[in-house]
Amino acid sequence: MTGRAPSPQEHAIRRYAAALFDLDGTLVDSGRDVVAAVRHALSQVLPGREQPPDEDILVLIGQPLEAVAHALGCPSDEESTRRFADAYRAHYAEHYNDHTRVYPGIRELLEMLRGAGVKLALVTTKHQTQAEFTLAGAGLARCFDYVHGWLEGRKHKPDPEPILTALRELDVQPRAAIMVGDSELDIQSAKAAGVGSCAVTYGFRPAWFLVSFHPDFVVSHPADIGPIVASQDAN
Repeated sequence: MTGRAPSPQEHAIRRYAAALFDLDGTLVDSGRDVVAAVRHALSQVLPGREQPPDEDILVLIGQPLEAVAHALGCPSDEESTRRFADAYRAHYAEHYNDHTRVYPGIRELLEMLRGAGVKLALVTTKHQTQAEFTLAGAGLARCFDYVHGWLEGRKHKPDPEPILTALRELDVQPRAAIMVGDSELDIQSAKAAGVGSCAVTYGFRPAWFLVSFHPDFVVSHPADIGPIVASQDAN
């Protein structure tokens, strides 16, 4: 399904000079590897505590690690949060590609957009280094003009800063760009930055939840994104 939420028929096809993509749940199905890294981190901070079910972790993917830690019951003090983040990143760095796969249709989508002259950026809450090696491990690094991950001092989505920084690097105005992602943070950040928003329902959030944040578009397959971004034909 492709459509404008909540009115799928209205302006269903548009043209953007730049497309910004989230990573986990949007380009790659990384759920198993992320869940494993979270479980490892929890075991270091809360040894012996019963682990949460997978679905409780999956719905948090895309949130900053600090928010994930607190949502899963870790103490909110700075030391515990740091231990969680360090343990997570160390485990993920070794196992990030054990089960992670590119979603079907993503490679073709990115190639089509590049062929159409659309500038592409990755905007993720992952640490910059982990974003870069995850993208490289998936074989997608060459598709992107810019990669924006988290570094000390940078703000996370839903703040508009990550999107606006990427747009400055691409030399594209907000009105000419769209953010594509599978979480509420992507939609909120897009709205705050003044760019279009496209929610994908094949990731880690259910469609009904994403629609409640009123994205400009909602799609259920990567192939549905291409006509929204690159087609100039409104018929």
